Amino acid sequence: MKWVDRQDALDATMDQVAAQEIVAIDTEADSLHSYFDKVCLVQITAGEEDYIVDPLAPVDLARFGQIIADASITKILHGGDYDIRILNRDFGFTFHNLIDTSVCAQLLGYPAFGLAALLERHFGVKLNKAHQRADWAMRPLPPDMLAYAAMDTHYLHGLAAKLREELEALGRWEWAVEEFSRLESIRFVEKDEDDEPWRRLKNMSALDRRSLAAVRELHEWRDGLARKADRPPFKVIGNDALIDIAREKPENVRDLGHIKSVSRYHTERYGRDIIARVRKALEVPEAELPEKNEPRPWIRDKALEVRVEKLKKVRDRYAAELKIDGSMLGPRHVLTSIAALEPKSVAELDQVPAMREWQKKLMGEALIAALHPPPAQPKLF
Repeated sequence: MKWVDRQDALDATMDQVAAQEIVAIDTEADSLHSYFDKVCLVQITAGEEDYIVDPLAPVDLARFGQIIADASITKILHGGDYDIRILNRDFGFTFHNLIDTSVCAQLLGYPAFGLAALLERHFGVKLNKAHQRADWAMRPLPPDMLAYAAMDTHYLHGLAAKLREELEALGRWEWAVEEFSRLESIRFVEKDEDDEPWRRLKNMSALDRRSLAAVRELHEWRDGLARKADRPPFKVIGNDALIDIAREKPENVRDLGHIKSVSRYHTERYGRDIIARVRKALEVPEAELPEKNEPRPWIRDKALEVRVEKLKKVRDRYAAELKIDGSMLGPRHVLTSIAALEPKSVAELDQVPAMREWQKKLMGEALIAALHPPPAQPKLF
């Protein structure tokens, strides 16, 4: 394994990588340790060599961007969606001609398609999971962390070959190719400014409107601290604590200390700020309290739900026959779009952008028939 953190070494590495027909790629970021996460490592396996590039060093990665955009070189990733997004976000890079071994495993119906499970299944290799939540921005990285990172690409070439062979035997390789093409089109998109980011927290369905106002205040307070410290919000104080504080609405620091999910550290360091936010929520006029979340459209529309269930039965039947998870054949949002459209022909399924061509060919006719069953024939006798 070679550590690359100088421009001359990176240039030589890229010469070696560009000479290969197939390379394996992965990245490590610090989203668990920073508010503003970034690419901290780029792992590359080319030929018999494993390289780990340090993008935090003063190096120009433009040549690497040219390589991953080069359609003559096959890039192998595992669960590459996130890698593609963050490389596009941080450097503007795009991928062409890729294979994703996670997608392959899912299309084969593997019950476990994480990299650790696949390497153990096909190579008898057990990955050490000790560094799954490591801080990849730290420098220097100890040898065991570097070895762990290198393993993410070391076996991908051989793994991809085995999975392709299985997919071709089942006639599913073209399905995978279409999925790879979809991955290539991924770009990082900045999220629209969300006026109510606090609504993304879980376990709020039982909260009344006053408690929701407290969640809103506490979330804003925590987010400000996290941004200033460049730390993930959950490392300032956990989501469960915010929900419990909003539910209990403590009147003073002593009451705050009685909430089990709030540690003594948080009570002593942030107690006064938390109580101030709770009091602010209690002062919000009734008419200005946040509304409870609206039910989802497919729950409100009973007729739509009936159609979705009909489509789900078709999908589940195919999933059982093919031994593939139903979410690969037809995710809920795709079935909902079809049910809302009520197409009368397979050609009309083209109006559902998220639906794949292989999915249309496989079960398009059956989905249409489920929505528009032929009329029952009258009995002659």
